[in-house]
Amino acid sequence: MIRGLYSAASGLLAAQDRQDIIAGNLANVETTGFKKQRVLTESFADMFMTRLDQDSRRAIGGLNPGVAARYSYTDFQEGPAQYTENPYDFAIAGPGFFVLETPEGPRYSRDGAFTRNEDGFLVNQSGYQVLDREGEPIFADEFFYAGELAVVEFASPQELTREGDNLYAAPEEAGEPELIEREVMAGYLEGSNVNPVLEMTRMISAVRLFEAGQSAIRAQDETLEKAVNQVGNTR
Repeated sequence: MIRGLYSAASGLLAAQDRQDIIAGNLANVETTGFKKQRVLTESFADMFMTRLDQDSRRAIGGLNPGVAARYSYTDFQEGPAQYTENPYDFAIAGPGFFVLETPEGPRYSRDGAFTRNEDGFLVNQSGYQVLDREGEPIFADEFFYAGELAVVEFASPQELTREGDNLYAAPEEAGEPELIEREVMAGYLEGSNVNPVLEMTRMISAVRLFEAGQSAIRAQDETLEKAVNQVGNTR
């Protein structure tokens, strides 16, 4: 029965992790360039149970200890392009990332909602300067054109680390940023790739799994209570 509690609790925790990821996706349905996350669950290996009966062993059967949310990953599928008419809005057609200079070093983003700061440089909504193909800040005068924007790719984009402000950091595991030729559409923004209808369906499924885990724990607890208080009671 204790094993049953552990198995049910592991499923409950995995469902909670799924709910957290889905909630984050739903909260960013309107976030420019946002990439949804997914969580992978994995069942623990079955254990073979035997019963010691004096000098012999008798097979009881297998026992699965439960499941766990192993890790989450980012779905970099391209979001829909939305025409804005703003000359400082940009969207990358295909894979790739804009490069931004931050106090912590270069950061990467799909969010092309840029603006021109008081010094005339192209910056993102947090004030970080956008870099050109030479690695220099872009001065957004009348001669500026979308082709100057640096667009890079990584050998292992799943290794990129999410940060705030819709930015990604690139650890060594992601590989070196590779400058690529990619069409950059001026006057467009890339929308979030989150489908709210599908995410709500997944949320309902995760909630039901969570409730099933709660019911299983409640049933195990009631059975354990009877075993402790009633079994062997001769009164």
